[in-house]
Amino acid sequence: MQPGNCFSEGSRWLKADFHLHTRADKEFVYSKEDDRFIQDYVTALQQAEIGIGVITNHNKFDLKEFKALKKKARKADIFLLPGVELSVKEGANGVHMLVVFSDEWIADGKDYINPFLASQFTGKTSDEYEHENGRSNHDILTTLNSLESCHKRFFVVFAHVEQKSGLWKEVGGGLFSELGQKPLFRQYTLGFQKVRSHDKSDKPCRTKVKDWLKDAYPAEVEGCDAKSTEQLGKGQASYLKLGSFDFDAVRLALMDHQDRVAAEAPRSTHSHVCAVRFEGGLMDKQSFHLSSGLNCFIGIRGSGKSSLLEAIRYALNLPFGPKAQDTRYKEALMAHLLGSGGKVVVEAIDQHGQIYQIHRVLNQLPDVYLNGNLLPGVSITSTVLHEPLYFGQKDLSATDEGFETGLVEKLVGQQLSDVRTRIETQRRQVIQVIEQLQDLNDSEEKEQAYAERLKDVQYKLDFFKKHGVENKLQEQVEFNRDIRKCESIDALIQSWIQALNNLLAQFEDDLRNQLRHQSKCNQPFFIKYFEIYQNIISGIDTVKSVIQQTEEQNKTLVNHYHQLLTKRDSLKESFAQIERELASSMQAEGQTNIRPDEFVKLSKEKDRLQQMVDAARKQGKQEEIITDKLLKQLVELNKLWREEFQLIQKTLDRINKGQSALEIHATFKGDKSAMLGYIKQLFRGSKLRESAYEKICKDYSDFGDIYRQIDDITLSASNAEKFRHYFMLNLEALLTWQVPNHFTVNYHGKPLQDHSLGQRASAMILFILSRQDNDLVIIDQPEDDLDNQTIYEDVIKLIRQVKSGLQFIFATHNANFPVLGDAEQVISCEYTADRIHINTGSIDCPQLQKDIVNIMEGGEEAFNRRNEIYQLWKP
Repeated sequence: MQPGNCFSEGSRWLKADFHLHTRADKEFVYSKEDDRFIQDYVTALQQAEIGIGVITNHNKFDLKEFKALKKKARKADIFLLPGVELSVKEGANGVHMLVVFSDEWIADGKDYINPFLASQFTGKTSDEYEHENGRSNHDILTTLNSLESCHKRFFVVFAHVEQKSGLWKEVGGGLFSELGQKPLFRQYTLGFQKVRSHDKSDKPCRTKVKDWLKDAYPAEVEGCDAKSTEQLGKGQASYLKLGSFDFDAVRLALMDHQDRVAAEAPRSTHSHVCAVRFEGGLMDKQSFHLSSGLNCFIGIRGSGKSSLLEAIRYALNLPFGPKAQDTRYKEALMAHLLGSGGKVVVEAIDQHGQIYQIHRVLNQLPDVYLNGNLLPGVSITSTVLHEPLYFGQKDLSATDEGFETGLVEKLVGQQLSDVRTRIETQRRQVIQVIEQLQDLNDSEEKEQAYAERLKDVQYKLDFFKKHGVENKLQEQVEFNRDIRKCESIDALIQSWIQALNNLLAQFEDDLRNQLRHQSKCNQPFFIKYFEIYQNIISGIDTVKSVIQQTEEQNKTLVNHYHQLLTKRDSLKESFAQIERELASSMQAEGQTNIRPDEFVKLSKEKDRLQQMVDAARKQGKQEEIITDKLLKQLVELNKLWREEFQLIQKTLDRINKGQSALEIHATFKGDKSAMLGYIKQLFRGSKLRESAYEKICKDYSDFGDIYRQIDDITLSASNAEKFRHYFMLNLEALLTWQVPNHFTVNYHGKPLQDHSLGQRASAMILFILSRQDNDLVIIDQPEDDLDNQTIYEDVIKLIRQVKSGLQFIFATHNANFPVLGDAEQVISCEYTADRIHINTGSIDCPQLQKDIVNIMEGGEEAFNRRNEIYQLWKP
C-alpha cells in the first residue's frame, strides 16, 4: 500500500504500541550516530509492523525529537502520538500512568506538555524525576484533575498493571474499588497495559478488577516498553481498528474496545467487493474502495447514492427479484449514470483471496477477469462472491402476491444453479421426445388411409386378372418388383453406412483423447488401466473396417444389380410386343377400356401402398415405444423438480432452526392458483367452464400426472374430449411447465402479510442479518418503514455483531447506520453540474464526520440544538 493511502478502504486493523521509549529517555540505549536515530527508529517500527505508537518516556517529553519522529513515521504510514510515562505517588513504588496527549498540547509551535510535567514535580529538578523511579507530588485523581484543568484532550493508560509500579500491584482492593467509582477515573482511564493473570485468589487479577470496575473496565492494550530499537515490537501485541490518523480516532477505538481492540487482527475470509471504478458517464474516471465490513452511501435525495449502489448491483448482474419495485426507474438510472458505452468495473475478492475484475458495459452482459484473463462462463454469484443478496427500496416490507417466492429465490436461488441446469437439460429431452411423438401421432390414420387406397388398387387389379392380363404381363411386373427391391436394399445400406460414420464422428475423438491423461499420483495404475481401455478403442478400427467392407460389398451388389437392369432392358421390346398384342386382343373382344400399361402402373402402386401400410403399422408400434419413453422422461424431470425442492427445503430448515422469529414453510407443487392460471391461458377459446379447470387442478398434481391418465380424465364425456384435444395441442408447453412450489412466511406464528409495514420490514432485515449464509448484502435505504428504536436496538446491534464476516453495502439517510453501526467506509455523494462527486472515509475521518452532520443531522447547528434539548430532557 502506498504511503498516505492507508485508509483507502476505510477502517483497518493496526498494531498499536502504547508504551514506547526513545533516546530522550535515560533508560534507552542507542550507540550509533545521532543523525541516524530517527531513521533507525522508524525502520524498527516498520519491521515490527507497528501502525500506531505512543512515545512515553519516563516523566519527560522531548518536543523536537517527537516532531522529527512523527514526521518520518507519517511517511511510512505510522501514527505517533505524544505521551509520557508519568509516575504518581500512590503505593510503595508509585504508579506509572501513560498519559496520551492530543496535538492541541503541541500545536502552533507551543509546548503545553512540559509545563504540565513541571507542575507535577514542583520543587524537584529534572535530574531528580526524569527516570523510571521518579515520583510526582500528586496522586492519580489530583493528576487527572490537573490534566483536565488544561482544557485539552487526553486519556490515560495504566502501565504494566500487575508489575512493580503498576496500578493493580500498588493499589489495594478497597482503594481500587473506591477509585473506580470516581467520574474522573472512569472518564479518562481508557486502557490497562500488560494484563496477564485472569483469576488469582491472592492478588488483583482480571476477574477481580472487572468486578470492581463493572462497566468502567477499560481496554486491555500492549506496549513493548522497549529500551532500545532492537526491543521495539517485542512481546505480546494489541490491535486497534482505526479509520484515520487522529487522536480522537484512537480514543474512540479504546472507548469502543469490545469491537475496536483485539489481541490479534481479525482477517476477512468472506468474499467481498473491494473497489469500483467508472469509465464514461457521471462518474467518468472516478473510483472508490469498499471495506469488507459496513459501507454506507450517504447524501441528500438526488445526490447519486442510490445510483452508485445500483451500479454495483448492475455490474454483479444481481436480479431485482420477481416482485421488485421501480425496476424501470432503476434501469433508466443506469443509463443516466453510465451513458452510452459507459462501463462500471467492480473489483472483488473471493473466499480464497483471489482478486477478480468484473467489467460491465451498459446494455451488455458482464465479463469476469482474473489476472487480466477473461473467464467465459464463470458465475459471479458463486465463484467470485458467495451468495450475494440485493434488496431495493421497499423490498423488505413488500408482501404483495408472490413475494414469498421472490424471497426464497433470493435466499436459495444461487444454490440451485446446478440442479436447474439439469432440469433445463431434461426439459429439452422431453421436448425432443414430444417432437418425435408428434411426428408419429397420425400413424393409425395413415395406416387406415393407405389400406383403403390399397383395396381400391387391388379391386382394379382383380378386374385385369379376370381378363387374363395378369398372366400375360406377369414377367414384366415381377422384373419391376425385383428392381425396386434392389433399389430399396441399396438405400438401406447407404443409411446404415451413414449412421456408422455419424457414430464415429460423434465419439472417436473423445474416446481416443482419454489416452492423453497423465496422473501425478497414480500413473502406474493408469498404465494398466489404459491397456484394458485400448481394447475398447480397437473397436473403432473394427467399425471402420466394417464400413469399408460394407462399401466394397455394396459396390459388388450395385454391379450385380446393373446386370438385372441390363437384362430388363434387353426384354423391353419383348414386353412392348406383349402389350401391343394384348391391347389388340382386348380391342377385338370389345374391351377398349382395358389398357395393359395401366396394369403395370397399378402393380407398382400396389407394392408402394403395401410398403406404406407396413411402414405406418411399424410407426404405430414405434409410437407406443416413444410414448413409453416420454413417460420415463417425465419421471426423470419430476425427480429433478423434487431434488430442487429438497434442496430448498434443506436450506429453509437450516434458516428456520437458526432463528425463531421468522419461519418459511414450503409445499411441493403447492401453487395450484398458478397451475389454474396457466392452463386457462393455454386453453383460451375452448369454452370449458371454470369449474372444469378447478377440478383438474385439484385432482392432479401437475400436467405430467394428467398426461398419464389422459384417457380417464375425470370430466363429463363432452368436456373430456374437448379437454384432451386442447391438451394434445399444447402438449409441449404443458409437460415442460413446472407447477411452482408454494411458500408461507410466518412472523411470530402469524403470516407476515398480516403484520404492519414496520413489523414486516423489521422481521425481514433481522432475518437476513441473522442468517450469515451470504457474504454480501446490498440494501437501498434499509431504514424505510423501520422505526429508529428498531434500527438501533435490533438492527444496528446485530450488524455490529456480524459484519466481521459479512459485507454490507447500504444507501441510507439514517445516521444510525454509519455512526452507531461504526461504518468502516462511508461514501458521501453530491450531484452538481452533471457530475457525481464523492468523499470516502470511515467515521473516524473528520471530513466524513462533517458530511454526516450536514447531510444526515440537518447541519451542525441543528445537531447541537438537539443535543442541548436532549440534555434538558434528562431527569
